[in-house]
Amino acid sequence: MATEQTTPRIAIFNMEIVGTVNPVLPVIAELAKRGCDVRYYLTKDTYVADVKGAGASSVKFDEYFLRWDALMEEEKVWFQAQGCGEGLAALTADGMEKEFLAFRWLHFALPTGVVLGRRLADLWSKEGSWRPDLVLYNVMLLHPYLAACKIGVPGVSFSTYPGPGTPMHLYEIPEAERQAVDDNLAKHPGMQEANQVALRLFGVDVCASQLQCRFYSRQLNIMFSVPQLQGEVPKYQQALLDDSTFLWVGAVDDMKASAKRASAPNEDPCSPATKASWHTPPGVKVVVVSLGSLTVDMRWDSAEHVSSLGRFTGREVSHRLWSELIETFKDRPDFRVVMSIGPRADARSMLGELPSNFVAEEYIDQVQALRHADVFVTHGGCNSIKEAAVLGVPMVVVPFCVDQPSNGFAIERAGAGKCFPDPLATPRGAIGDAVMAALGSEAEEQRRCCRLLGEALRKAGGAPAAAKACLNLLRPASVGVA
Repeated sequence: MATEQTTPRIAIFNMEIVGTVNPVLPVIAELAKRGCDVRYYLTKDTYVADVKGAGASSVKFDEYFLRWDALMEEEKVWFQAQGCGEGLAALTADGMEKEFLAFRWLHFALPTGVVLGRRLADLWSKEGSWRPDLVLYNVMLLHPYLAACKIGVPGVSFSTYPGPGTPMHLYEIPEAERQAVDDNLAKHPGMQEANQVALRLFGVDVCASQLQCRFYSRQLNIMFSVPQLQGEVPKYQQALLDDSTFLWVGAVDDMKASAKRASAPNEDPCSPATKASWHTPPGVKVVVVSLGSLTVDMRWDSAEHVSSLGRFTGREVSHRLWSELIETFKDRPDFRVVMSIGPRADARSMLGELPSNFVAEEYIDQVQALRHADVFVTHGGCNSIKEAAVLGVPMVVVPFCVDQPSNGFAIERAGAGKCFPDPLATPRGAIGDAVMAALGSEAEEQRRCCRLLGEALRKAGGAPAAAKACLNLLRPASVGVA
């Protein structure tokens, strides 16, 4: 443990996705300001400059994300020596047959977590090696938690989505069937084989204490949100969390122009013309439209949106929304519509020649755009809804997958906007009508509700609260917690 004579050493593990990186950057800065030696573990170079700019050292560590089968092949002999056989082979084979990422991940999380946890613990246990006093990890990752248990230091999870009540990997499973999916996965012979290895090597009965890809800590779990934005926690999940501590720190980004934020890969700064599009004459209202990188890029060709009419790709959901907005607002001089359409070449061709009051760019500076927005049409990503709430902008949420539907429902419950979870089955014109209402008849009430939600996010404690809570777990408690 850290003492008054030593520098607290913090290891951070996260997903290499811009939406999960940005909430952590202010926490890194806060830990660094308090004198911590922060090391951020990365597979790729994409966010090295961002984490260094926040005050952390970057460390290369291959997590084999989306290459889980390659890791399992590398460690095949080791697993056999641990007593794993046909069950584990069947588990990984079942995982590879899953079409969608979320279900593949559920199958590989435990066995790959055991291997990577062993590698980390071995790395930190070598004589003379850097060894953390605390491990801060994304709740979807198992290996940092196991390694922390192995070397006997606190493990603190963080969640960039709004807490345990968000279904995430099970978003497309009907609510009544989710427990059965989790139970059946835990009982899979391959999962039981891997679990025995975790119990023997790390002293952790993962299947009895955790749900796959929701690896909460018994010591501390930091939520980059507020309770108002999470859904209802299923009883079977809550039973595993009753002895855990949760700290809701709200928005860690103060939305100031000087704040450091990471950008998506290949994202270029928006053009001067796009920046100027937010500045409109008096009486012209601004509609900002952004469906997030999952919809307009990573899942553009993948049918991962679950509708009552079937499955749809990011392209199809985007076209459905964009075409209705064009029908609703085309050539209206009293409205300016600013759209972020992503990097796909066919996105622009799909739009065709835009009306004179529309601007479409691959990327926009979303925070700056929202400062001038009267309404925000969004996919409902956790960062996006927090940004809009803090800036007091009503939302029309058109979710695509994972946490986005539950985020949208939370916004609607709060009175801060409307949610359309099944846009392909929504009557034509209804989404446009909701945008118009947010600009007119419902604008005042939605803005009031947004301001209340934003106030809760701002007052929750932010990055200072997260850093202080982490350091309070170290002994003596006075180390760096001022």
